[in-house]
Amino acid sequence: MKALQIVKYSLLATLLVAIGLFLHYNLPRTDVVQIIGTDVKRIDRQKPEEAVHTRDVRYLNVQTRDGKIRVFRNEDTGWGWPPYFKFGSADVTARAQTLAQDPEKPWVRIRYYGWRITVFSVFPNAISLKVVDKDYSHIPWFNILFLASLAAAAFFAWRTMRRLLDRLRGSERYRKVSRSVGELLEKRRPPP
Repeated sequence: MKALQIVKYSLLATLLVAIGLFLHYNLPRTDVVQIIGTDVKRIDRQKPEEAVHTRDVRYLNVQTRDGKIRVFRNEDTGWGWPPYFKFGSADVTARAQTLAQDPEKPWVRIRYYGWRITVFSVFPNAISLKVVDKDYSHIPWFNILFLASLAAAAFFAWRTMRRLLDRLRGSERYRKVSRSVGELLEKRRPPP
């Protein structure tokens, strides 16, 4: 019985880690940066059903408050996943170019999702830009409300399942089936 509990808790932990990683990648985050430049790169990908698929990818080069250099991808999400419905990546690039050429180098709140994985050349995708003070601190209200709603929904789903299982265990039919399965397992058990 102990082995089954280990497997159960391992699967539960794996599921929770997967959900956490999924949410961390897809939920919006912010950073306060100075935009130092923009870039456009042409990417050619070979697809099995087509000859060559070419697309332009825009990038924003920024410097954080602590002096680190970061790069953000600036692509439309369109109607796809995650559902940010971003169609104005050209407008975001134009705004970034204007801010990069400003001699005062204003501080900008960049809203983005995704991760920077250097080995695979994966960049977080910028969603929007907004000029702010250098000391600006962001409270992620959307993330707080979304995660609270998700936790409440999970709690109510768990509670409902527990009630259904308790009601099922109390029924006569469940007891008959449980006894017959137990007897069948006893018959199949090899003698000691």
